[in-house]
Amino acid sequence: MNNFEIRKSIYDDIRDNCNVITDNGIQLEVGLTSQQNSMLRMTLERYILKTLEAYYDRFFESENFLIKYKDDILNLPNRTPNGAFYPKKENIEEYNTVQKIVNTCMIDNKLTEQLDSFDVSTIRIVDGTTSELDDRMSSTTKLHSDAWSGHNGDAILTIGLLGDETTGLEFNKVTEVNSESFFETQQDYESGMKVVKGYEKIKNLEFNNMTIFDHACLHRTLKNNGGLRVSIDFGISTKKSKGIDKKNLLEKNVVHNDIQEVLNIGHTKKLTATETLKECYERIKNDNYESVPKAHVSDNIKWS
Repeated sequence: MNNFEIRKSIYDDIRDNCNVITDNGIQLEVGLTSQQNSMLRMTLERYILKTLEAYYDRFFESENFLIKYKDDILNLPNRTPNGAFYPKKENIEEYNTVQKIVNTCMIDNKLTEQLDSFDVSTIRIVDGTTSELDDRMSSTTKLHSDAWSGHNGDAILTIGLLGDETTGLEFNKVTEVNSESFFETQQDYESGMKVVKGYEKIKNLEFNNMTIFDHACLHRTLKNNGGLRVSIDFGISTKKSKGIDKKNLLEKNVVHNDIQEVLNIGHTKKLTATETLKECYERIKNDNYESVPKAHVSDNIKWS
């Protein structure tokens, strides 16, 4: 279903059955309880602190850790310039716990009943300070659709949870395109924007909600020289659509796992990691991250 005008209809089951508190057509927000938010924040905090302690081989306090240890966090090798914070052998147990809590939130909010599939979680730590890396053609500070980096699903679900909310995420509705190739995987985000003729702003990300934004929703990271923002995001496909249709089926296109397989994580299934933090550092130390992100959280894990 690649028609812009009817894509908002593929979320009708979510509107009818879930606690939708904001509805902008191709961008919706599902409310979380205070307990759900608390559990997600607690497991994320432990995931980050475990990574710090494993890499630097010392103790890190939890109080104000995103401010106190900002430079240490930004220098961790498992964090990409776009903020993806991947699991490694040292923190994979904590990652499994994060995914287990995400799954519980998806079930309790009746979202799993409306979906054909969803992906495992990417934890993201975004720096609010501008840098030369923001000039890259595939920086998430540039307007883009995640379809351009290979996602085959319908939308991304994201949850802002920790840190500085002014290090934002802006959502925009596409109003006009000059090509049918909008949803195709692109070489970089600037190439993708050549297809777009018009767009209008919807709103910015609000913390503590499950925000769903369709692949027709252009978005970008907002940096105001603020602090770190920690969020969770993953791709979803609805039962009404089952994903966008791509003609250029490339190896880097992201395909979701079976929904029950994902829900089993933390129960009958545990994920393992492909490498250590040190091995990660050796692999990426000379990467300039110029092309569209080819790495995905699924490249960093194994299904045991």
